[in-house]
Amino acid sequence: MNSSDSGDRIQNTVKRGTGRIHNTSIDVAKLAGVSQATVSRAFTPNSKMNPSTRQRVLDAARALKYAPDAIARSLISNSTNIVAVIMQNTTNPFYATILSKLSVQLRSMGKQILFFYLDDADNMQSLIHQILQYRVDGILITSVTLTSDLADTCVDFGVPVVLFNRYMNTPGIQAVCCDNVQAGRDCADYFFMKGYRSFAYIGGRSDASTSHDRRRGFVSRLDERGIHKCPVIDTPFTYEGGKDGLRRLLAQEGTCPKALFCASDLVSAGVLDCARYEYGLKVPEDVAIIGFDDIELASYSSYNITSFVQPMDSMVDKVLELLFSEEARTESTSLTLFPCTLKTRGTA
Repeated sequence: MNSSDSGDRIQNTVKRGTGRIHNTSIDVAKLAGVSQATVSRAFTPNSKMNPSTRQRVLDAARALKYAPDAIARSLISNSTNIVAVIMQNTTNPFYATILSKLSVQLRSMGKQILFFYLDDADNMQSLIHQILQYRVDGILITSVTLTSDLADTCVDFGVPVVLFNRYMNTPGIQAVCCDNVQAGRDCADYFFMKGYRSFAYIGGRSDASTSHDRRRGFVSRLDERGIHKCPVIDTPFTYEGGKDGLRRLLAQEGTCPKALFCASDLVSAGVLDCARYEYGLKVPEDVAIIGFDDIELASYSSYNITSFVQPMDSMVDKVLELLFSEEARTESTSLTLFPCTLKTRGTA
């Protein structure tokens, strides 16, 4: 039987009703002329089966208005195939890219994302308890960290938790980050190699481990090189935060340091525009700027920002390994670091 004959048979067999249809996989199997197990495999991503057989099953399912019951499957397998993602800094294109990469990878594994936006860190407790009601297979948290009590709660429920670009010293909680401290040190070395001798750090909340580590690596390396003064301006990881940060730096110091390390590319863009259009500074002649994350905006000709690149694909792969590999989850190491590389452009 060719595929067109199969399609005609399916269409002729289906009776249209006026009520809501509750067809089952047994009905689909009977209509497609296959076993119930074959129907199940047809709806399982990456399962091996003849493409024409899969298409025949999908045609029958469509004709019968059938879709697999994910809830029923989860009760049988004791797995929902759902990963909860908690994200706070959704305006940062870096995290939007991470979310899209995670979604594609999880879908290829037959799993889904349940996304939660954290509007306020104070709401984390209620959000975690809400997530646990969904019996998710894992939780990925970006931008924020858990309290020790909430971390213990997740461990008690047997739900693996992975922090992305954040970390905490709590047993059972894994974290994946780039090596922010080393990136800060590399930034200081690069500026020195280019001949700069006055510096400042702009951006990032003081309680954010990413910003704290980037600043620590930068300032400590400058100190080792004999530079003991490096103003630090805390700002949000935003474009407006960068503009405000530069204004406060110049009000505080009176003059602009020759080299600025910014916590993110969004901060760098704000600093760059403020320097050029509010203070008439030339970049990099009057002040050099290095950012972080290498978001798409950094490559635009109007910005052309020198920036640190995080190996996102490798970091996402590690996150998934930690979420779904029993062996990886029992590793004693709670923090996995990935090296960054500096993408040089026109600002430094």
